[in-house]
Amino acid sequence: MVSTVVVRRKRSRSPPHGFDSGRRTRPRPRSTPSSPDVARKRSRSPPHCSDREGPKRPRLVPSSADVGRKRPGPSSCGFDSAPCKRARPTMEVEPTGEGEAAAAAAAALPDDMLLEVFKRLPPPRDVVRCAAVCRRWRRVVSGAGAACLPRPPTHFGFFRNYGPSPLPPFVPTAGLSLDIGFLPVPPACGAVLVDARNRRLLLRELGPVYPRELRLLVCSPLEKMYVRVPPLFIAGHRVACCVLVPGEGVAFRVVVVLFGTDPNHFEVLIYSSVSSAWESATGPVHRNLVPRQGPSVVVGDVMYKLQAEDKYIMVVDVVKMTLSAVSLPDARTLLYAGNHWIGKTLDGRLCFFVIREQLTLVTWVLQASGKWVEQQPVDLRALMHPAFVGDLAHMKLSAKMSDQLRGFKLVSFAAFCEGTGTLFFVMADWVVMLDPRTGRLLRLWRNTDDSRPLGDVYPCEMLQWPPVLKNFGGSDEAGGV
Repeated sequence: MVSTVVVRRKRSRSPPHGFDSGRRTRPRPRSTPSSPDVARKRSRSPPHCSDREGPKRPRLVPSSADVGRKRPGPSSCGFDSAPCKRARPTMEVEPTGEGEAAAAAAAALPDDMLLEVFKRLPPPRDVVRCAAVCRRWRRVVSGAGAACLPRPPTHFGFFRNYGPSPLPPFVPTAGLSLDIGFLPVPPACGAVLVDARNRRLLLRELGPVYPRELRLLVCSPLEKMYVRVPPLFIAGHRVACCVLVPGEGVAFRVVVVLFGTDPNHFEVLIYSSVSSAWESATGPVHRNLVPRQGPSVVVGDVMYKLQAEDKYIMVVDVVKMTLSAVSLPDARTLLYAGNHWIGKTLDGRLCFFVIREQLTLVTWVLQASGKWVEQQPVDLRALMHPAFVGDLAHMKLSAKMSDQLRGFKLVSFAAFCEGTGTLFFVMADWVVMLDPRTGRLLRLWRNTDDSRPLGDVYPCEMLQWPPVLKNFGGSDEAGGV
């Protein structure tokens, strides 16, 4: 072991042996300079200045609190012994004029002219940045005239499960990249997405204890925050679903449904972020229940989970902690994984989607009486414009799996965003979005990894637009935020 000894030398206030500062390494020559020009230059400098002129420094203004303090100068080194004033250095910045002129020009613009400028900025990032400049600009961006600002895309992008990545990667579609690398998940274990809602993600951690324990994480990629849910011991049970239920503010609930055997029974477990505890309820079932892959939808305090192969929708009342089922409507077509999905309407009613063979989207809405009502079908082929979907508009597409043998590319559901009412599809390795505002299909991103086909995606919807920003009062001067 090597030890290090640090020796600190105490330097006197008056440097000995002709050293004029602590940074000099060579002594000042005491001999008279041989060149007359050098001697003339030294004679012009005041006796208390150094012979070597350093770089120009900003002008120092003495502080009023330090004026009047006296310290005798060292006379042994050639300095006069007259008392001098010691001041704390204060940086004085000389104005350039360009910044003040630009700030004055921006302050002179009326509100309607500012809106014209904001219209020409790409949303949402630059417009939101302008709202953070000063209180006046924030009021203009969030005011009544902000409705004329260009609308941003409805989504930041989407997450997806990708095997080679320990954490689900993000695919940006609005110029803003999100990342969940801040999660405390070991890269050797990783995590997979099981649900996403209201710009929050629900992930399940993998690892050696994966079959015996259920370890969940709730995170917000925008806020870079996460909550680790207390683990559940699930040995002897099969996980039917894990659903995230948003609450007021930052509160949330997690709904877990387990299927058990010997005898056949179910368990409903609900975790609340308010109480930081699990609640459970159990009950018997009269047949063997098999967990199925499928989407989920939350309507108020009720969670719906599609059991695709079993042809029913599982219903969980979060408040009453009950489990029930809703039968699917008569779709008049063969149902298989990928060609049917669930969602909800703007007024909070459960709906059921089916893609028929000729790319026809059919929707059913569940009424309060428990009856399914079929809506007007939509021809997806008519919504494909080459300017928005490219060569997909002329490609052979079908929702029937057997048509792939005849050269057709498969079309399937990928996600439903409850915040915007947007449907996502996978069409020939492309993620395509059906924009409910324009009624057009929009091509977003293509999967180039042929060894890993696209599955479900988890969209992250945009913030409220126009942005509603809090006004903290005060003046409208810049820098008031």
